[in-house]
Amino acid sequence: MARNNHKLPPVTAEELAEIERTRHQGPSRSILTPQVDYWEEDLPGRDEEQPYKPQLIRLNKKNDTWMEIPCYTNKSWGVLWFLIAILIPPLIFVVYMFFGAKFYSSVGGCLLIFFGLFVLSSFIAFSFRAVMYSPRWTPIRFNRKRQKVYVYEFQQGWNPWARWPVVVKVFDWQDIYGERLFWSGRYTFGSQLVCAVCSPGTHQVLHRFPVTPVVGDIRMVWAEWSHICQYMQGRGVPTTPMFTDHPASWTPEGHQYRWPEDLDRESKTAP
Repeated sequence: MARNNHKLPPVTAEELAEIERTRHQGPSRSILTPQVDYWEEDLPGRDEEQPYKPQLIRLNKKNDTWMEIPCYTNKSWGVLWFLIAILIPPLIFVVYMFFGAKFYSSVGGCLLIFFGLFVLSSFIAFSFRAVMYSPRWTPIRFNRKRQKVYVYEFQQGWNPWARWPVVVKVFDWQDIYGERLFWSGRYTFGSQLVCAVCSPGTHQVLHRFPVTPVVGDIRMVWAEWSHICQYMQGRGVPTTPMFTDHPASWTPEGHQYRWPEDLDRESKTAP
């Protein structure tokens, strides 16, 4: 698919210096409890004047009532394919030992081989389900008429033989705070926008959900949060996101998002 990107302009030396001052001169702790791992800063309040120019990283749909953005994942799917490839030969060997080797006639030997067969097949089944059936992105809807947020969550578990359900969680916008996380790992480096949902009138966090993947440009997080807040405030915001493509590696063909009918209708209408 052709790319139609509207990236932020290259960062200048002055902007870079300001970014570093923001990162290192802010409060040492979040106002929210408990503080999330990799916390870097609390973003401006949702009803405050936003200091940064608004622009979404990506956008699914937006009108005067509701807006849907995709929350992409930074998972490395190639690692899971590699895991499947290296586990298949041991699985074939264990199957041969279980069904073809005559000298494993003891109960203990059979149980040991059966256990190995179960473990290997479980790892392969988990990797295959994660690669083929886990969504590369999930939608988040902001309804500014209702002042509510609808988060579509795919709850992937560790048990490959169990059902991995989809849950849509509904939150009041007035209970949400923006946080910026900073990851400094070898394979994941950059900033991420996370929303914290607090108990009404307090800073006690009940739930958190990611809004963006980890991005290398800190300004993307600031622009995304500014856009969301200004949209929910009823102000005019840009209609074109930074990126208008859909990465093929993150968007498996044929994956359909099935919102519950009542929440699908509620999230797209005014009260």
